[in-house]
Amino acid sequence: MDYIKENAYMITKMLLNQFGAAFLGLVLYLASSTGDNAFLIIAASVFSILFYVYLQYSVMWDLGSRDIIRVNGKRASYRPANGFIIALIANIPNILIAVLVLIGHIFGSADGAFGYEWAGTLYVASKSVGVIWESMFSGFVQLYSPHNPVIFFLMLIPPLLASSVGYIFGMKNFRILSLIGINPKPKKK
Repeated sequence: MDYIKENAYMITKMLLNQFGAAFLGLVLYLASSTGDNAFLIIAASVFSILFYVYLQYSVMWDLGSRDIIRVNGKRASYRPANGFIIALIANIPNILIAVLVLIGHIFGSADGAFGYEWAGTLYVASKSVGVIWESMFSGFVQLYSPHNPVIFFLMLIPPLLASSVGYIFGMKNFRILSLIGINPKPKKK
């Protein structure tokens, strides 16, 4: 519980970033899906996913760059998995949505072995919330996997991966943009 209190600001920041990226993703998806142009839908979805991943990456990069100062000063222990753990906690709503969608799909499918009405309602409600809360992925979901509940678990991979890499790169003061020759200007003192 102390770990969550220590990192509450970062967790909140990551949730707010997801909200912003979801809003952007929803707007782009609605704008691009008015026609039947699959390329436009995919392009909008790719842009919103990259935007979301960049936001999560940069939050964790900043945290990693601050934490390494504390580690070098012997005020904190070296924890390279810290970015992943914080991202996992911030993704609890996404995990909960994925689990509820899967439970609803398994127990609520009319053509399945169970076909419970409550589970069908759970599936529809949780999938609706998931489609809005994770609307960055809407283009891919609607075009390639509209009825597969596993896709909600796959949506967890990009932010968790980006956060983990961002934190480790921040601790090593390594910038991805330096790979293509873009280096930030040093701050004037």
